[in-house]
Amino acid sequence: MLSEATGKQNYGSQKRRLAMNTSQTRLVEELQELSLGLLDSNTLILKQINGSMLCQFLSHGLVNYTVMVTSQLLATTLWQLSSLGIIDGSDFVVFKNVFSKFCLHVKARQLYAELGVQQPNLDLELQNLLAA
Repeated sequence: MLSEATGKQNYGSQKRRLAMNTSQTRLVEELQELSLGLLDSNTLILKQINGSMLCQFLSHGLVNYTVMVTSQLLATTLWQLSSLGIIDGSDFVVFKNVFSKFCLHVKARQLYAELGVQQPNLDLELQNLLAA
């Protein structure tokens, strides 16, 4: 009986770890896709579609790269950075230059959420990141 209960606990633990690994993997893959879009672009347009965020990278007015962001955390953070779903001009240049710090910020938020730890004021840290 004890081994059966332990087996159920282990299965539940493995299932939780798999879900975490899946969300972590998805977040990292989406951040990597976004970094590719930043290479030859000068504007980012964000569109919310059925709980996901469509990110269209523009160069000279034409869409040259598209990324579908399914991570709710990443989508929310991107939307907070934009002005009504648009990141362009000097804001785009700053975002492009601090993208590695942005990635670290988003990964830290994900980690805090998974650990269930009280998060510091990360919105203020995000604003400071872009002001630096």
